[in-house]
Amino acid sequence: MKYDAEVIVIGAGPAGCAAAIPLVQAGHDVLVLERKATEDGEDITSGELLAPQTQFECAQLGIDLSAAWLLDRVHGVRNVYPDLSWTYHAFPDGMSYVQVDRGGFNAALRTRLVEVGGRLVWGVRVSDVAIQPDAAVVRTTDGGEYTAPLLIDAGGRHSPALRSLGLKSEDPEFSQIGVAVFFESFADTPLHTWDRHFYGHHGAMISGSRIRPGLYRYILETDLADKQATRLKPVEFYESVAKQHDPWICERIMREPRIGDVWAMAPIGYRVAEVARDRLLLAGDAAGYLAPLTGQGIEFAMRMGRLAAGAAQRAFAQRDFSAATFAAYVEGRADECGTAVTYLRHLLHHLRDRDALLRAASDDDLRLQIFGPIAAVVSDRGSLLKECHQ
Repeated sequence: MKYDAEVIVIGAGPAGCAAAIPLVQAGHDVLVLERKATEDGEDITSGELLAPQTQFECAQLGIDLSAAWLLDRVHGVRNVYPDLSWTYHAFPDGMSYVQVDRGGFNAALRTRLVEVGGRLVWGVRVSDVAIQPDAAVVRTTDGGEYTAPLLIDAGGRHSPALRSLGLKSEDPEFSQIGVAVFFESFADTPLHTWDRHFYGHHGAMISGSRIRPGLYRYILETDLADKQATRLKPVEFYESVAKQHDPWICERIMREPRIGDVWAMAPIGYRVAEVARDRLLLAGDAAGYLAPLTGQGIEFAMRMGRLAAGAAQRAFAQRDFSAATFAAYVEGRADECGTAVTYLRHLLHHLRDRDALLRAASDDDLRLQIFGPIAAVVSDRGSLLKECHQ
């Protein structure tokens, strides 16, 4: 059978590029189909951070980590507790998270893909995928069709394979809503710090930081059921949570100049029944998503893209594209998800316990138990009460 490529990748985002680039470098003919017609330009709609491990994944792909799309670096975290006391925890020397312009980041990944010899086709809207005995078939809305021995779907939470094969389901355990608001300024926000405000009520927290000069983001994450119990719009719900729990945040979100659109998503979490079938691998958000609290969005997507590339190379070496050949990929992702689920359950349990959070402000052992090694050493402490009503 004549194929259009050895591997077709749906989606030229972090997961898709992380899968495609090493496959091209290994000598495979890879065709990447991207839904968008062109690059977006600057995109800070959700406000994203690259974790240290994500920066490592980027470096492994040959991505320049001194580019203009990298914005403020985050060198520590401030935990604000229900009584507005706070502890600050500096990261170890040499460790930082970095804010990114997601549009610039995606463009850098795609540029690297083309540099190494990958084929990238813009403006392809996939309507359906089908797995046949001798090929994976991708059909497009304009009547086109692409075939390959192997398909990697990295098309995100609305991936064509999830839709075509009915693999996606809601996650009742982690049913949350996220609402982010952007500001031109945000008085007294500590620079180069991720500012996390915990309330001990249904897992609610508001957190944020400066992204770059003139742009700040603060995002609410809480149980979706709380939002559904009201008739409020997302931004009104955001404001109501701040008013109920956090006068410091509330004063600032009501007076500081807002910029751009409000970003809202619900439900955030979902599960995927299978991440591998004959001639098919799912990677990135197409393989499921838990919650931003894990801090692993882009990192997880890129790592799974890399593992998918490894699974694909083994399949080509064996000339076997059956689901059984992808067992190591399935097991590796299950291990990653198991760790993330355990951590998320642990953290949400404590974020719903107001008394435990209050004790954690002064109890070093409890704070370490809740937040892990990142909160082990207190670099500074104080209270925001004196900054309210100013």
